[in-house]
Amino acid sequence: MKKFKFTLQTIHSVREMRQEKEEFVLSQMQAEAIKTAGRIRQIEEARQAAIENYNTSLKRGEAMNIGEMELETAHIASLDRQRRQTQELLEQQNQSCLRQKTTLAAAAREVKVTEKLRETQQTRHRTELDRHEQNALDEMVSANYARKMSQTY
Repeated sequence: MKKFKFTLQTIHSVREMRQEKEEFVLSQMQAEAIKTAGRIRQIEEARQAAIENYNTSLKRGEAMNIGEMELETAHIASLDRQRRQTQELLEQQNQSCLRQKTTLAAAAREVKVTEKLRETQQTRHRTELDRHEQNALDEMVSANYARKMSQTY
């Protein structure tokens, strides 16, 4: 009997490659989201430092002209705006990651389907081989028995 050959191996291989590609894309998206979260922390730290500088200057009673005060508040407002924009970007990236996870799950299901089909076909093939082997053994035993019976009479 022939050796087992999975007829859909090419399709299975393509599905595995697609799954690997989707995993790679997801890992890149997650890395970008991590970078964005780090950028948010940096902006927040810079904002806190600017507020502390401004408060320290006010507490020390330093004379600040209106131009300096406007610059400080504009800088803090700019950092707030950057934080909001970066936060929106992070939310978009997180949504993209969720969509990519869904795509990856679908690709993984497709791979599992062809794996299960291959296992089923392989089991069927093995069963068929066992059946043929058993038939051959049965024929040999029957032929042996028939030969012994014909020699006895």
